[in-house]
Amino acid sequence: MPLAFRFTLLAAAVLFAALLSLTIGQRSDVGITNVLQLLFVNDGSLARSAVVDLRLPRMLVAGLVGINLALAGLALQAVTRNPLASESVLGINQGAALGVALGLVIPGLIGVNLDVMAIIGAVLAGVVTFSIAGGLGGRLDSMRLILAGVTVGAFSFAFVRFTFTLEDNLSRLVLSWTSADISSARFDQALPLVFWAAGGFLVSIFMAHSFNILALGDGASQGLGVDPRRARFIGAMLAAVLTGASVAAAGPVMFVGLVMPHLCRLWFGPNHRVLVPAVALGGAGLVLTADVVSKLVRFPYETPLGIICALIGAPYFLYATLRAKNMA
Repeated sequence: MPLAFRFTLLAAAVLFAALLSLTIGQRSDVGITNVLQLLFVNDGSLARSAVVDLRLPRMLVAGLVGINLALAGLALQAVTRNPLASESVLGINQGAALGVALGLVIPGLIGVNLDVMAIIGAVLAGVVTFSIAGGLGGRLDSMRLILAGVTVGAFSFAFVRFTFTLEDNLSRLVLSWTSADISSARFDQALPLVFWAAGGFLVSIFMAHSFNILALGDGASQGLGVDPRRARFIGAMLAAVLTGASVAAAGPVMFVGLVMPHLCRLWFGPNHRVLVPAVALGGAGLVLTADVVSKLVRFPYETPLGIICALIGAPYFLYATLRAKNMA
């Protein structure tokens, strides 16, 4: 199947998921036949308000978070040469969540931008995980990397839960946010994500050649003019920043960065120059699809997005682990 045709199919699937995200909801007067008219024609109706003011920002947040997390996972798998690496498995997602939680409850940090707190938390969690596993300078121990990530993630999320006890007034907000409930998403949450997604995509494209060379090993990388330490540092920082921005906007959405790079490698091959746009599209489509499912599972009630992504990603993580063990 030609590569262009595969991209066309993937893009069509993403657009269809976005259309469903705009269409499905509690209002029965919004359907797939009139949702585009409601988007572009202001008739002053409640149906248009529901689509433009409620569903459109939610759809944008879901799609952009999917792009960011999928690119973060791709970068982490490239710099670690570990197909099981992702922002959630390595504790970076949970570290970002801890940063936001501390920014909400500690008086001295309340004025600090939550994006900044999330990125700081993600970077610190990543530093701890990589340090335990051997650092970015040499060969990472794959098993130690996964164990370190699970430990850092569990420790961080335990502290997030602990913040419930520090501020009773915020406990409901923190609980909703840690479940990645985006039902009340707003445009001011989506707009920063546009910047982070665009920047992350451009950096990923710029680093695609280096990521390809890293797969050959450190010796070959240096021989081909790529500094492996520099490439790993940029990739790890890229993953931390994209994860932090996404967690600040939507909460900790798990396993997107694991699932999409895996699936896209199967369909598009190992070349990162092709994988970067494919993973970005696929990540958006996966989270948009999960958002649609979250509206349908308990209709007319909604299930938080994070729960749906975890239910999709956890079995896939188990499958990927068993497959990697069998291949070894």
